[in-house]
Amino acid sequence: MVDTAFLKRLTEVPSVGTACGPMMNLLAERFGEGYARTSVPDGFCLFQKAGLSPEALRVLFVAHVDEIGGCVYGPRPEGGYNARCWGNHPEIFAGATLQAFDYLAEDASGAFPVRGEVVGVGEEARIVMHGDGIRPYRTGWTFREETTFDGDLIEGKALDPRVTVYAVAEAVRALDTPEVGALFVMAEECAMDVVRKAVTFLQRRAPGLQLIANADVPWIQNIGEGRLDLPAIRIFEGRNFIDPSFGIRVAEKLLAQGVELHLSAARSGSQTIYFTPLAPTLSIALPSDGVHLPRVKMSLRGTERCVTLLKAIGEGALNGDF
Repeated sequence: MVDTAFLKRLTEVPSVGTACGPMMNLLAERFGEGYARTSVPDGFCLFQKAGLSPEALRVLFVAHVDEIGGCVYGPRPEGGYNARCWGNHPEIFAGATLQAFDYLAEDASGAFPVRGEVVGVGEEARIVMHGDGIRPYRTGWTFREETTFDGDLIEGKALDPRVTVYAVAEAVRALDTPEVGALFVMAEECAMDVVRKAVTFLQRRAPGLQLIANADVPWIQNIGEGRLDLPAIRIFEGRNFIDPSFGIRVAEKLLAQGVELHLSAARSGSQTIYFTPLAPTLSIALPSDGVHLPRVKMSLRGTERCVTLLKAIGEGALNGDF
């Protein structure tokens, strides 16, 4: 069963770009003292069961924690602050309820309301932020929404990527071995090159990796035969090949075991391609109805199946089945 109370906290907490302290600390709370935490500022956080070093890792599950939103730049003579946004058009943010927080915040307790306004600069639409408490160049902002559950339906902000963050965390906790780790990367939505810090770390510290699986949330219209309640192994992300031969073999073996998934491809991409030089790599997708909006929809059943899929992948890799 999905822990909806924790999933609610996970989706509502704000973390954008590399201002991901609130998310990483919430995950640290979930993993608890039995897990070692390797943190690289402006990069990533690795959770591994305590007792062994990253050199012991054989399987790694990856997700990104940052949501869409933006950051504040300098003040405007007319009032408000110039701001940068990513993930959608300025109009989407200006029409939504927003929250802001300090870039170095460790939790969401200091979050405060802000308001976005679209202004024209030549032919370009830009967003301006208004609100008490804004500090130029160190205030991040995103949507403020309550996550709700209705039957099988999850609805709220930041389900991309937080539902697959949940699945990765729960699969690693269930496998409960230092040979399996959870890697949470920052800034995928706005600066995907940040993931290179994680890749470089793994090259140096985890030479024994035998399988990497990156889990993300595509829009259902961007994935072939997409279903909200069914995770997929994507062997193509846009024009990128994600180890298709390996993905096909793994999918066939898992389907034969009765694991619920489907083999697919996506029009959109993720950070998976960066990890493919390190080990045989899988792209795991659980789609959403809507993407990069104040509120989107996902499936609790799909979430549970995604956890089960990742656990089965980890068990198969540790047993040498792949």
